[in-house]
Amino acid sequence: MIRNATDERIQCLGQNLRIVSSGLGSFWRLASRFMLEESMGTTGPDGLVQFDSEAWYPLTGHLRVLERIRKDFGDVALRQVGASTPRFARAMPAGIDVRAAFQKLDVMYHLNHAVNGQPMFSEHTGQFQDGIGHYLVRSVPHHKQLLCESTGPYPCAFDEGLLLAIARSHEPSAMLTHLEPATCRNRGADRCTYSVAWT
Repeated sequence: MIRNATDERIQCLGQNLRIVSSGLGSFWRLASRFMLEESMGTTGPDGLVQFDSEAWYPLTGHLRVLERIRKDFGDVALRQVGASTPRFARAMPAGIDVRAAFQKLDVMYHLNHAVNGQPMFSEHTGQFQDGIGHYLVRSVPHHKQLLCESTGPYPCAFDEGLLLAIARSHEPSAMLTHLEPATCRNRGADRCTYSVAWT
């Protein structure tokens, strides 16, 4: 189920669409068909979708593709797609630790989305444009742990894959737990909260 009917003007960066091919491996041909049916690119010479990595594409179409992946392949596939995101999204700054990476997450999320071609975070003013929710992160004092609250329109399983991949790229021992799973966007809640802990 697609949550938070998204403003049709909101877009995602074409480079991020590569997460679908990377995350689905041998199922890429079917996912390519989903993307073409949702007008997320054009048909290439090989019959597969192609897109401009620097162009902006409708977020609503991208969310519909993810929903079709969930229906056909399940949450495991969505987690794999989410886990591919850090490799293709506009990159995190280099040389930072896991806490700093998560503190930058909401900025990076908004830089990878736009309204009419204008990124939803301004690096000049430090201002966010609303419309896609947030990743709100806080450290747990005296513990190797972060709490991350997600209020965006992406599926819960996608976020689980994304957050764990970011954490493990900095802390290989990291584990992710969905806190209060009965209070989840999959069940109609407006947010999911995750614990990221490492040794």
